[in-house]
Amino acid sequence: MSDSIGEILKGIWCYFDKALPVVPLYKKEHQQYHDVVLENVSPSTIYGAEHLLRLFVKLPELLAYVNIEEETLIRLQQKLIYFLKFLRKNHNTFFLSAYDGSKVSHGKAQGKDD
Repeated sequence: MSDSIGEILKGIWCYFDKALPVVPLYKKEHQQYHDVVLENVSPSTIYGAEHLLRLFVKLPELLAYVNIEEETLIRLQQKLIYFLKFLRKNHNTFFLSAYDGSKVSHGKAQGKDD
């Protein structure tokens, strides 16, 4: 595994795009996903940090199916912890003040205050 943060973030981004329709959507968001995400649109350009955290909750369960060495898994977990700390520290930048999963506009899921 590369120590490059960029590579790790790229992997998270790719995993998020692939897993979003299956894992971190609530029932009421599935129709919205099908209405908004078109064939050539990356889900990560529409859904934000709220959905990414939902994926992180499921990540340990999903990583159980990945064949990687113990040492690599530990290093990956450490990098993910750093990333989560970064999100917490910068929550005002990445999270909406209020989230309403039924609204999407301007290419991002919008909160009630928008």
